[in-house]
Amino acid sequence: MRSLALTSAILSTLRRSNVLAFSTTLNRGWMAKCHESSSSRSVCFPHNGKTAAIKTRRFMSFDANEPPPITRIGKEQLMEIFEDIDNAGREETGYVVMDVRELDEIADTGKISPHAITFPLQQLAGRNAFNMEEEDFKEVFGFEKPSFDETLVFSCKAGIRSMHAAQIAGMAGYTNLVNYSGGSLDW
Repeated sequence: MRSLALTSAILSTLRRSNVLAFSTTLNRGWMAKCHESSSSRSVCFPHNGKTAAIKTRRFMSFDANEPPPITRIGKEQLMEIFEDIDNAGREETGYVVMDVRELDEIADTGKISPHAITFPLQQLAGRNAFNMEEEDFKEVFGFEKPSFDETLVFSCKAGIRSMHAAQIAGMAGYTNLVNYSGGSLDW
């Protein structure tokens, strides 16, 4: 019910701002994305002691010359994503969380969650992974290739390599991109 109230408030504000197209991913009132007609800005709404950030980008369709926006989240939001995946799974939530640290780093520190797929940046970039065919992707990497409808969440040690991974995914046509800016150092 509270998400409905937040969504109504967001839509009302966006209508006043001449938003022409709007898509949203509201997860417990903390994240939403929308698209407008030109320029960029962010709008924030307080909700249940949290801030729901709305990143707006003014365009009607994806421009291949301009990368899609990458939403940055902290540890609390990532924990909520893991909880949602734990309760409903990847298919229901639409989240694919990928840890892009190297295998030896993960062996030393452990995984941040059983739901985080280990997908080292070197392999992701070196094999042009997000441009592979689905069957080839699964054979090479051992998990289903994310669909363009899913939200790709990237994590690493400190948030730098994960941002690079999100940018690579954006260049391959993915538009629902999230970077966990804290990284494994927070866990």
